[in-house]
Amino acid sequence: MKIGLLFNEKTKKSDPRLPGSLPFWEFLGSFARYVICFSLLALRAFLRYNTQIMNLSFKPQHIPLEEKPIQIILASQSLGRKMLLEKLGLPFRTVVSNVNEDNITDPDPVKTIKKRALAKAEEIVKNPRIFNLPIDSRSLIIAADSMAVLGKKTFGKTNTKDEAKAMIKELMEKTHTFTTAVKVIYLHGLTVKKTWEGIEITKVSMRKMTTVELDQYIARYDFSRFAAAYTINEAPWDLITKIDGSYTNVIGLPFEFILPIFRKLEIIK
Repeated sequence: MKIGLLFNEKTKKSDPRLPGSLPFWEFLGSFARYVICFSLLALRAFLRYNTQIMNLSFKPQHIPLEEKPIQIILASQSLGRKMLLEKLGLPFRTVVSNVNEDNITDPDPVKTIKKRALAKAEEIVKNPRIFNLPIDSRSLIIAADSMAVLGKKTFGKTNTKDEAKAMIKELMEKTHTFTTAVKVIYLHGLTVKKTWEGIEITKVSMRKMTTVELDQYIARYDFSRFAAAYTINEAPWDLITKIDGSYTNVIGLPFEFILPIFRKLEIIK
């Protein structure tokens, strides 16, 4: 088909009087539309071909929840527990619960710390938005509480220097039991799949400190962060003379209880 596009030499315009002639700009617009349509068809064919050959998909791939890494959440502000998890080289994050431990008591000291550990863990589970729990992956919440026991007396955290001194004086030259309760909750999204709870008890013997040594200790260390006003990873190296049982338990997170759970969930091999 022949397009009669004839121009007047003087005006350089198409002559509408001649049959088959088109205005120049109308012809140019029609030509551009043909080019665009052809380009889109060619692009569509190219994408379809490559998608079939390379097995590509523009839809987001669904990764099974079991194949995603487990997010470890330590429900504690204890520096000792954080330090222990860091030594394992595992990624984790810490959150601080709003549980008032002083309001959770029981005549049995072991039941007291078990209830406190449970309360910390359950608060995280019951408030997923506040603690930013993932809904599309797995989580492992770890909560713990520790206490020293000598006879029928318990030694938790203290707030004043005088209380700290009194605690250390009572524990010196004696053997006390250091007890940690641990609560672990395993989640698929926001659904609880399994829970573990355990108690670890370690016998700890402490030497006698002089008045000067005790004053220096209270002035140097932040005793308010530790049950019984001491911790073996920051206290003077010779303060503790004997440990019968789990070393990591006295720091606040017994590996004897935690590591089997990590292996069961294949967090560590």
